Amino acid sequence: MPEFWNLRRIRTYLAMQRRFERYDAIDAMVEEMGGADMPTEDYYLSISAFGFRASAEGTTGFAALKVIREQNPALVHALYTYLAVMGVLAALALGTFLPK
Repeated sequence: MPEFWNLRRIRTYLAMQRRFERYDAIDAMVEEMGGADMPTEDYYLSISAFGFRASAEGTTGFAALKVIREQNPALVHALYTYLAVMGVLAALALGTFLPK
């Protein structure tokens, strides 16, 4: 039977192409040169009155804070200080306004 492209084979081929990331010679060269030591390209830290949301390299929460701490430790220490102050203020507010 001759090999020819029918609709099912085309769909399978396209699905296989979507599953795999593109990997080229530049990616291989960066890995050889120590690309793991390069800083993260995309991370964000969102702080609100009720908590924080961190994301870096596909991780979230405290795992992302570990990644961000390597790049920008002052930012993470400021976040920890902010959360500690908010905790103390919440405890003082509860202690002051709760009935005895």
